[in-house]
Amino acid sequence: MSYNHLSLEERHYINTALKKEISISQIAKDLERSQSTISREVNRNKGHRGYRYKQANSKALQRHKDKHKHVKLTV
Repeated sequence: MSYNHLSLEERHYINTALKKEISISQIAKDLERSQSTISREVNRNKGHRGYRYKQANSKALQRHKDKHKHVKLTV
């Protein structure tokens, strides 16, 4: 099974749509993504100032980069 990560443009659309109070389900339909994908994205990246797409994209890129770091323990 393959999947695509959300793009900066998709995150920007999510941000704009949320400001216009468009529902998660409608955002998902508009982007042709599952509701759970949009919901997880918003919940994972919202702060006290709400969802911020540039910050969300930066955090996603950092998480992707960090997952490839391996820690070697020596004794």
